[in-house]
Amino acid sequence: MQLDIILEEENKQGILQLKNYLENAGIDGLEAATINRTDHGDGQMGAGDILSSICAIITAAEKPLVELVGCLQRFVDNFRTNIKITDGKGGTIEINHGRSMKPEQVQELIKSIQQQNV
Repeated sequence: MQLDIILEEENKQGILQLKNYLENAGIDGLEAATINRTDHGDGQMGAGDILSSICAIITAAEKPLVELVGCLQRFVDNFRTNIKITDGKGGTIEINHGRSMKPEQVQELIKSIQQQNV
C-alpha cells in the first residue's frame, strides 16, 4: 500500500525530520519512506526540488498501520504541525491533534486508510 504523507508546513527541514522520524521508529511493515520530489526538466541536474511530502510504502495489514499512525501522532505532537495522508485516489485524512485522539478515533483513522486502499 502506498500512502503520501504531507507535512502542512512547506519546509525542507521539517520533511527531512519526518522522514528520519519514520525511519527510526522501527515500524514493522514499512518498506520505504522516500521524500517526494518535483520532476526535473531537460538539462537540469539533480533529483528535483523537495516537496512537502513523503511517499510511504507499507504492508496493508492493521499492525503496521497502527504503528504508522502512532508514529505520526507523536510527530504531530512533538513538532506542533499538521499532517495529511493521501492515497492517490482522492482520499485525504488529517492528523492535527495527536495525543488528544481517543482510541476510537485512531481505529476509525486506520479503517479509513484501509478502505481507501482497497
